Amino acid sequence: MKLYLISNNALLDGLNYNYDANLDMIRMTRPLSLEGEDNASKISLVKDLQEVEKIYASFQSSSLASAKYLANKLDLEINMAEELNDCKVGSLGSKNMQMLKGIQEREFTYKLPGGESLKDVGYRLDSFIKKVSKENQIIALYTHKRTILGFLLKYAKIGYNLDENLILEFNNNIIYDDSDTPYDIYEIEIENQKIININLI
Repeated sequence: MKLYLISNNALLDGLNYNYDANLDMIRMTRPLSLEGEDNASKISLVKDLQEVEKIYASFQSSSLASAKYLANKLDLEINMAEELNDCKVGSLGSKNMQMLKGIQEREFTYKLPGGESLKDVGYRLDSFIKKVSKENQIIALYTHKRTILGFLLKYAKIGYNLDENLILEFNNNIIYDDSDTPYDIYEIEIENQKIININLI
């Protein structure tokens, strides 16, 4: 069977939050940008996704907004699953998101108070994938870049380039290189509850 892990990485910038909301709540409600809406439309046309039989999405606004395009095209419902939510940041304190990203991509168990490590979020997504793979359907999972990264760390060969940026390989193919991409689609092939291939399409 096949699963597709999908992240749409173009979110709306320039939002002014004039209330005391925590960062994770802000990230939960952050909408897609116009580019993100265009990305979602393009994703729905990807040839490999036309045989999808079931769609799951995280509870986050950007994920649901992305999933609706494929759901409408294939006349499928969107099943919401909190296991697909983005990696929880927690309390940043004196740190910023770039600092946190840098630390977590070297210390996979590092997390802030109230947050998750990449290892935590990888375990969460891996457990969900094992559960839905029993359905023996072609499934699209709309989730988030950091959530996918946590999952990939569990199965990929880990390395770093000359700039000390994280690189992941599976079956001698680079599947993650920390480059800025408008969206990511990973094809996961599973046989007998075992992942046999991961491919970035």
